[in-house]
Amino acid sequence: MHDFSAFFGKFGWPEGKGRLPFCIGHRGASGHERENTLTAFRRAAELGAEMWELDTQMTSDGVVVVSHDDHLQRVFQQDLFISQMTFTELREAVPDVPSFAEVAALGRETGCGLYVELKRPGTGPLCWQHLKDMGQRFACLGSFDVAQVRELREMGCDFPLSVLIRVGHDPHAAGEMAGADILHLCWEKASDTPQEFVTEELIDRAFAEGKEIVLWHEERPDVLKDIMVLPVLGICTDLPDLMRPREMSGMSREPRRVTSFDVARAAGVSRAAVSRAFTPDASVSEKTRQKVYQAAKELGYRVNYLARSLTNKRSDFVGLVAAGLDNPFRTQQLENLARALIARNYRPILLPTSKEADSATVIGQLLHYAVSGVIITSDAPPSHIFEECAVEGVPIVLVNKGEDFPFVDRVVSDDRMSGYTAVDHLVEAGAKKLAVIAGTAVSYSSRRRAEAFQSRCQMLGLDAPLIPVAINDYAHGHEVAQALIDLGIDGVFSVNDYMACGVLDGLAEAGRSYGSVKVIGHDDIPQASWSAYDLTTFVQPCDVQAEQVIDLLTSRMSEPDAVARVEFTPVTLIKRRSA
Repeated sequence: MHDFSAFFGKFGWPEGKGRLPFCIGHRGASGHERENTLTAFRRAAELGAEMWELDTQMTSDGVVVVSHDDHLQRVFQQDLFISQMTFTELREAVPDVPSFAEVAALGRETGCGLYVELKRPGTGPLCWQHLKDMGQRFACLGSFDVAQVRELREMGCDFPLSVLIRVGHDPHAAGEMAGADILHLCWEKASDTPQEFVTEELIDRAFAEGKEIVLWHEERPDVLKDIMVLPVLGICTDLPDLMRPREMSGMSREPRRVTSFDVARAAGVSRAAVSRAFTPDASVSEKTRQKVYQAAKELGYRVNYLARSLTNKRSDFVGLVAAGLDNPFRTQQLENLARALIARNYRPILLPTSKEADSATVIGQLLHYAVSGVIITSDAPPSHIFEECAVEGVPIVLVNKGEDFPFVDRVVSDDRMSGYTAVDHLVEAGAKKLAVIAGTAVSYSSRRRAEAFQSRCQMLGLDAPLIPVAINDYAHGHEVAQALIDLGIDGVFSVNDYMACGVLDGLAEAGRSYGSVKVIGHDDIPQASWSAYDLTTFVQPCDVQAEQVIDLLTSRMSEPDAVARVEFTPVTLIKRRSA
């Protein structure tokens, strides 16, 4: 067993703090929260991390702040550079970027150590001075840049210094050049089993030269299991809860989770046979499969699909990204997609979002769970999500969205047919003055339906104004009812049923008799058939659409380089009393 007491004593680190190797939250708990923010660091502390890895940049007026990138585009979607702004300007533009002093104060409050990675040259001496002024000994300063580490050593820095080492570089030579106390091996991408490169010879030589070892950020449970028994000072991770699960914290101990090893022993088979038994279409005899199932049932075993996803390059999770969940149609759509995914042995993960939401958080969640594919529905925010997923090689299908992107497939309803048929039906029903209600700026489908409606009216020599709304929902439909009355409209196409119900209620409250303004909706939500509305509408069959989506998704998994494809979901007019 390696003795760390001399290191702790030399640098004034707290004895008995947690247990070794330390869990070092990589940019905080960046697998759960936006990286390098106070929220991420506090979450890491709550999850049991003893230290936080953080990155330093500097504002134009010399304030050290915590951010991996100088450019704020990747994390905050802001085309701004920290180095070109004063701290006051930065705080006004992107308030979630903390100063080093703020993170250090949170470290003192929570008792967590700071593992500082110096990005911007010149930040090292300032961080060192601040830590000295605060008497904050539980900290380390390091960098990939050997010169920055060497500078601190030559200045007499009395904090432990770390040199970060990329794959292919000699760690011992780097440690000697930097004058470092810690060799930080950033080898997570060396292979699927990078722990094999942390040899006894490497460890023994580092100890002989008076150096400790810290390991890369690791989120693969099988790899973590192996490296957590090594005599290293710390391990970085985006997911501190993988290193510090509840049963290992100060909370009440829970029964040990049954593992696949337990099932294998009980069934008298190999662990690989257990894995195959729970993998659809895997090669395993029916006799073995039943033995495994029976043992699993008796032991109460459940497959840890999350662990599988973190260990393998892809999981059987499929992300469903959706917004506008207050619309009953979205519920129908998601239910059909989820059922169709489950029927094909995929496990849906719903990620609600909006135009105001942080798309980086959504992307991070999708990629951390190693999803096999992503389905993005019409009202979800546009290109930020699917562009980055596509770059990462994650198959994507867009539903009722208009963006064209290489290797990204789409399924869209036949909105042209809806718009044309709505006009023809209103005219046949005796309407003379038509209009369409749509929030064209917020939805591709709304825009397409409105354009088709107006195009058909133009063909027939009819004037059909667009009644714009901010959002295609009940409240905005209710609001525009009076405008329809004022304009003398007697036939209206609402681009979805949710808004059409609002229109009908608004007309009734304004004293208009049912049928005096003929109303057509779209989607055939359950409320459309209620007697209070009895809404004429278009049905786009969600079950058919779901099968189209998943056919494209599985095809894209098999042929990732196939040309982008578009499929259309047919629509059918459902005639009721409203028009």
